[in-house]
Amino acid sequence: MVLIVQSLKIYNTLEGKKEDFIPLDKSHVKIYACGPTVYNYAHIGNARMAVVFDTLVRVLRYSYPKVTYVSNITDIDDKIIDAAKELNVSIGDITQKYTNIYNEDMSKLSVLHPDIQPKATEYIPEMIDLISNLIGKEHAYEREGHVLFHVPSYLNYGLLSNRNREEQIAGSRVDVAPFKKDPADFVLWKPSTSEQPGWDSPWGFGRPGWHTECSAMSEKTLGLPFDIHGGGRDLTFPHHENEIAQSCCSTADINNPNFLC
Repeated sequence: MVLIVQSLKIYNTLEGKKEDFIPLDKSHVKIYACGPTVYNYAHIGNARMAVVFDTLVRVLRYSYPKVTYVSNITDIDDKIIDAAKELNVSIGDITQKYTNIYNEDMSKLSVLHPDIQPKATEYIPEMIDLISNLIGKEHAYEREGHVLFHVPSYLNYGLLSNRNREEQIAGSRVDVAPFKKDPADFVLWKPSTSEQPGWDSPWGFGRPGWHTECSAMSEKTLGLPFDIHGGGRDLTFPHHENEIAQSCCSTADINNPNFLC
């Protein structure tokens, strides 16, 4: 039985205020939340995100006939590569171990398993397609085996985190490299050595950037647009800011240069 909640307010980070939740489709609410990078034991921040979104999903299921909740596992990342090298184990061994531990720990907190829990390594073709699309629309470029998103090509960049130009550069996750067109540009694809995990791509053997992963996984599992994208507050910049830029520019009309997501 569905019990209709008369009013549900949630905080909209982009607008900076609480707003009434109005679903795109009342028959099917879709939610994506950024999950953990599995290279070590889950910490309190991982648990907080899981508990918060589990609670929200439970509330929504009282009001709407169908709710699809997706929360990913990041199983390719430089932190994982470093941890595997330090322990002298394979990437797969370390990610599977800590994925299992994370899910077991969340179950002990009475958190339900997401409807879909995609792993980044299972969506490499979708990431390559996303990057190719961004290059084709001149929002990204290749330099020295890297593919980077060109931040000045997206006029709304910085609105989510409310960061100015200087703060964007200072808060970037990757150091400013000489091959960047702009200091704020961020990596979509990076080269891998023969000793690092990687996949063949139009830009050589390599692996995706952290931000690329969630844009591809959310679009593949939920389609665009969907109702709610969330995660820890610490991900607002650069991760969620970069996700918005990637997804909006990928779906933009190349013939409409004034498109703003």
